[in-house]
Amino acid sequence: MGTTMTKMINNIAAYCTNLLTTTKCKELPFHNLQHTKEVVQNVKYLCAAMDINEEHTAILIVAAWFHDTGFSKTYKGHEDESKTIASKFLKQNKVDAGFINKVKECIDATKMPQNPSTKLAKILCDADLFHSSNPHFFYRTLLLRLEWEMYCNLKTTDNEWHLLNLKFLEQQNYKTEYGINYMETGKFENINKLKQVLEFYE
Repeated sequence: MGTTMTKMINNIAAYCTNLLTTTKCKELPFHNLQHTKEVVQNVKYLCAAMDINEEHTAILIVAAWFHDTGFSKTYKGHEDESKTIASKFLKQNKVDAGFINKVKECIDATKMPQNPSTKLAKILCDADLFHSSNPHFFYRTLLLRLEWEMYCNLKTTDNEWHLLNLKFLEQQNYKTEYGINYMETGKFENINKLKQVLEFYE
């Protein structure tokens, strides 16, 4: 990756880190700096595994850094705010309009339920839900449950929460060929673990 692009990404990382640690984002148990850093790392991993070129990798890294910054403004519909924040920062830094539009397309695709229409958007979607394919899923869902109780007034019993997660995993599909070929296995392992847990509630 070129020196100019690397410098820009470093500046974006610093800008987004500041947003995620000085606004109400810092109070979110799930959608916080740790999650964003994980998504950035997941993007880098997927791009390397899928042999994505430098420009497209840069677009995805930038989109990953910005994708949840909108939580600094609002909880519901945060993706639109994230796009606005990203667009404003990138325009101020004289970034090409085509690059900015692709970043916004990727961020937009992370809205649930995910509906990406481009290859790059599919990669960010899989990076955002990468934890569904590994044992980290169960820790992350504990944080999400706490967040939804705090910000969405969603209180559930343990049984209801496990059922909600089971339904989510069963309906979730990875969007990239890599995700389908390599991440589905881990997701099905998590589905089976949830089913085993739910047996205790029957």
